[in-house]
Amino acid sequence: MRAGYGKWELTPPMGVELAGYGYYLGRCAKSVRDPLYARAVLLEEGDMRALVISCDLLGLSRTVCREVFDHAQSLGVAPENVLIMSIHTHTGPTIIYHEGCGFVNDDYVKTVAPNICRAIDAAFADVDEVESLSFICDPFEGEHIYNRTIPNGPVDRHVRGFFFKRAVRPVIAAVSAACHGVFRGRSTAVSADFAGEICRILDAEGMQAIYLNGLCGDIDPSKMSDTLLESFAQLMAEHLKKEKISLPLTLSGGCLPFTLKLMPVTRDDIHHAAANAVAVAGGEDKPAARVALTWEREMMEKFDNLSDSEAITVKYILLGGVPVLALPFEGFTQIGEDIRRLCGRKDALVLGCAEELLGYLPTRGDIARGTYAALESTFLYKRLPVVPGEAERIGEELGEAMNGILAASCT
Repeated sequence: MRAGYGKWELTPPMGVELAGYGYYLGRCAKSVRDPLYARAVLLEEGDMRALVISCDLLGLSRTVCREVFDHAQSLGVAPENVLIMSIHTHTGPTIIYHEGCGFVNDDYVKTVAPNICRAIDAAFADVDEVESLSFICDPFEGEHIYNRTIPNGPVDRHVRGFFFKRAVRPVIAAVSAACHGVFRGRSTAVSADFAGEICRILDAEGMQAIYLNGLCGDIDPSKMSDTLLESFAQLMAEHLKKEKISLPLTLSGGCLPFTLKLMPVTRDDIHHAAANAVAVAGGEDKPAARVALTWEREMMEKFDNLSDSEAITVKYILLGGVPVLALPFEGFTQIGEDIRRLCGRKDALVLGCAEELLGYLPTRGDIARGTYAALESTFLYKRLPVVPGEAERIGEELGEAMNGILAASCT
């Protein structure tokens, strides 16, 4: 096995509007707390090549991802073996427009894919033989994060990490936990939030770090503050120092197709949903109402082309036998729990915000409660709501598929 690491800066210019946290805030970047980066890890084993890429952004677009895939393919990495994700920071710029949550700076967006490709090039230039591969899946305690959708709801309280000890170059650390990148709230300082802080700590300890966010759709910090951010990052870093297990130097990967069912709607359904949102917001001049009315107008304009299903692809790799899956959603904790249970691997990394971010994937119970993730978020993402039970179904189907893949890999 060989591995290479590269990163390239993605920090936007001052004045760019930051992503969220609320509607039509005009929250523009006034300073930089910490730079934003694209980080890439190239993996080679036999004829297999894979790329794992993490970007310090809220989410990506199909256009950006296509340019990255084309570049990777020109270097001998098939698109199906490129896992590209975002850390989902809310103190970075938007790449595609989510209504009311940060206007897109087209000049900046044009630089994003080329800079991700530069990180890939740096990873190719950094390739070195892997002497050993080790892994940690360690539970942590503390009140840093919580389930924001269900009181005392499930929280994945594990930090997972791969460590590539290389012959000459520094150790590569690929680290994952799960939380929304909102420790810094509505700050106007550009930041990669807690993910950037984890990478900074590990880099200072002589490693080359990449952070891979888990399913964070229902997980928030318990308080928005720099103090808690730094404490959480330090907690993650301390757990990563614990005893690790050795893994075989093996690598494989592929794609798992899934057809996502969306709610079939009539024109009256669209009008009713928007009217209800306006009433709940307290009038058409309210920010949440403006978002809903924009959604209504755009849904009506493309009504004849609306579909009640959508084909998606979930990419995965098996790294030393440990599954790593990347979903294009702000998924909920339960999805990851179902996948790990059904494939029999509590150590599996189930990642969110992959490729073009398709919004939330709420559970059946969350939809029944009519929460933000279930309906209101579809307005700003300009999508139709998912059919209740789709989150559970994708967890079951991916878990069963991965179980079969793991079984086949052992024969």
